[in-house]
Amino acid sequence: MGFKFFKMKKIILSLIFVLATSVSFMNANNSTVSKPDDCFQDAWEFGTEEGGGDETKEWEMMNKYYTMWCL
Repeated sequence: MGFKFFKMKKIILSLIFVLATSVSFMNANNSTVSKPDDCFQDAWEFGTEEGGGDETKEWEMMNKYYTMWCL
């Protein structure tokens, strides 16, 4: 009697594990991350505004914006 119960318990736990992981994988595949349509243009404008005319600073600011918000 005890051996049958232990075997059924293992089967039920393994089924729960399989179902739980499949549900989490399905949820991960269905989720989407929304990004702006033209994130590069937003980064370019940010770099131009924050750079103050210095090309190097404009590129650095654009790069910071792009790596933080667009990737």
